[in-house]
Amino acid sequence: MLVNSSIEGVAWPGIPEQFGASLGAVLFQMERSQYYSPEKLFDHQRHQLRALFLHAQKQTTFYRQRFEECGFDPLGDITPETIGRLPPLTRDQFQAGGETTAAASYPKAHGKRNQIRTSGTTGRPVTLYKTPLMQLFWNACALRGYYWHGRDVRGKLAVIRYVEKPKAMAPHGVRSEAWGAEVRSWFPESGPAVALNIASKLADQADWLIRENPDYILSYPSNFMALSEYFQTHGLSLPNLRGVSTMSEVVSPQMRAAVKKAWGVGTTDVYTCEETGYLATQCPDHEHYHVQSENAYVEIVDDEGNPCPPGQVGRVLFTSLHNFATPLIRYEVGDFAEWGEPCSCGRGLPVIKRIHGRFRNRMILPDGRSEFPYLGEYEDFEEIGADIKQFQYVQHSVNDVEVKLVVPEPLTAEQENTAKKVIVRALGHPFNVTLSYHDEIPRSASGKFEEFVCMVNKPSG
Repeated sequence: MLVNSSIEGVAWPGIPEQFGASLGAVLFQMERSQYYSPEKLFDHQRHQLRALFLHAQKQTTFYRQRFEECGFDPLGDITPETIGRLPPLTRDQFQAGGETTAAASYPKAHGKRNQIRTSGTTGRPVTLYKTPLMQLFWNACALRGYYWHGRDVRGKLAVIRYVEKPKAMAPHGVRSEAWGAEVRSWFPESGPAVALNIASKLADQADWLIRENPDYILSYPSNFMALSEYFQTHGLSLPNLRGVSTMSEVVSPQMRAAVKKAWGVGTTDVYTCEETGYLATQCPDHEHYHVQSENAYVEIVDDEGNPCPPGQVGRVLFTSLHNFATPLIRYEVGDFAEWGEPCSCGRGLPVIKRIHGRFRNRMILPDGRSEFPYLGEYEDFEEIGADIKQFQYVQHSVNDVEVKLVVPEPLTAEQENTAKKVIVRALGHPFNVTLSYHDEIPRSASGKFEEFVCMVNKPSG
């Protein structure tokens, strides 16, 4: 069953002293709950949601006011329809709430709270409290992913991600004797983990990977695109590599194909956010995702707040089931996604067919409509006849798009004309396209890279 973490006497003794035992209890329950029917899953979520709602009403000024304003009664029926009466919680609203969003008290069994700040791609920090119980579920979801995808944790894991400079820079990076606390608590023979700062130059990343010769690599999709091309171009290989895992950015079919071509391995992806941890993990049998329903209640809604049917792109909302220190109820994380049909693998966990990105990754058209753009991908740029290493679209107005290019040398006039035609064709609208040349295109403050960034304000109404 799903763990009810609301009761003061719940058996989580000594977190993290008895971390392994607690983790084992959660994993045992998750092994069964993944095969529950959608109805049974929600029935278990319902009990946790009610406890969370009652706690938020009693212990926070912020949610007490929100519940009163919309007439929501936590003691009433808890159904998807009644939950939908609560207005989505935007990032701005949560930030404006300040300390009123934090619980005056919460169950001691959840462990000592700690404060975190997260900015995502917006650069505007969100401050909230998390507990060891939340970390327990984060670790349990991570281990579930390893099980699902057959990861041999006795091997070496290499991680290339954002780390504040000058930490973990090439040529050495940093080294750990185990993959993490969740692995070490279960597998004393865990292999080592090595990490490198994503700010290291691409050639230095490749040299480091060749020296480390890992069994698995974790990094951003955009970085795998660049690395796979670099290895192909220079005839390099990673003999021990058995799989790659991605995070933080949208995974494209082109990226999966590039990794397969360069190294002959598959790609697995996870959908997480700092505010609550795991939202979804790629199915072991398919490329779509299963919601981690034991950790979060996830919704996808349209612009009017109505639930989206499978195949319709909408805004992602989540309710963190185990954060009683700073409740997050129907929090709008800023991503767009679409539901899929039930999975043939037999798991009852809801299916997310595709994750599309954030609002700032949507293209705004002159009539006010917004769409996720087709960027042409790297294959379409081949007809330009230039060696385009990297690109990024920046929409400055409803009529103007800048395309930043990283190329060995500027395009000729003929190539530029061809490029603009390719770009307009891909976007499906006659934008005024300008090209600019760069030695590199910087990532966001969190280390993420976005291929399309819209600087146009969201239309009102």
